[in-house]
Amino acid sequence: MTQIWFITAAVLLLAELLVPTFFILPFAVGSFFAGIVSLFTESQNIQLSTFVIFSLVGVYLSVKVFGPRNKEKKSSKGFSEGANKYIGMSFVTTEELDIYESTLQHVYGDDWQVVSLDRRIPAGSEVKVISVNGTKLEVQTKEG
Repeated sequence: MTQIWFITAAVLLLAELLVPTFFILPFAVGSFFAGIVSLFTESQNIQLSTFVIFSLVGVYLSVKVFGPRNKEKKSSKGFSEGANKYIGMSFVTTEELDIYESTLQHVYGDDWQVVSLDRRIPAGSEVKVISVNGTKLEVQTKEG
């Protein structure tokens, strides 16, 4: 049984090299220590208990030592990340906006296809972004 524990430890250690996390390493350590215990006793219950105990301790330590170190949970109260950060922002149009055809506008440092939601908007009008639909900003005049 000693050879099986050491072979299992070696196989698990090699498998650990193939994964980017320390997921399999505690089980390889547990198998190694179960192999050491099997040198001293023939009791499979003691060997299996050693494997389980060292594996559980290894999992606990790998989560505490190698786990995420971020103590503060960052949660977004609103969905204002990515392209949705433009929703609610205002800008002045450089071209006339139509409800059927989008025009290319430079908005806050990025180029966007901009389309009006309800009516034709003349160039130079201040508009507010209502929604982002794919790669288009859907706007209305600031008055509504």
